[in-house]
Amino acid sequence: MATRLNEKTRAKISSEKLSTPKILLDNDTTRITFHRIKPGQQSGWHRHEHDYVGYHFQGSEVHVDLGEGKAGSIQSQAEKATFYEVAGGFEHNVTVLGDTDLVALEIEYKKSRPPVS
Repeated sequence: MATRLNEKTRAKISSEKLSTPKILLDNDTTRITFHRIKPGQQSGWHRHEHDYVGYHFQGSEVHVDLGEGKAGSIQSQAEKATFYEVAGGFEHNVTVLGDTDLVALEIEYKKSRPPVS
């Protein structure tokens, strides 16, 4: 997972509402994180510094709070991979609404490999 903002998370989210991501792979170039966030749970505030792909195994209704104070609800789409280019980075927190778990993989590209010649 991207860098968790522990102080901000503790100040805003009770521990029983916080999901626990599972890091499946973490090396110099790539980090793969598995998320299962149950209805009413939150991801916790975190900051993305690297481009990444999110893949949702099933659709779920989520509310997203962004670090700049913006927020909105969206319906994640099942079996769809989405590429996120983060440029200078961004922070956010995700809350699962409705009655369906958010089940997703997040694949972060920490640095690019040089092209093969």
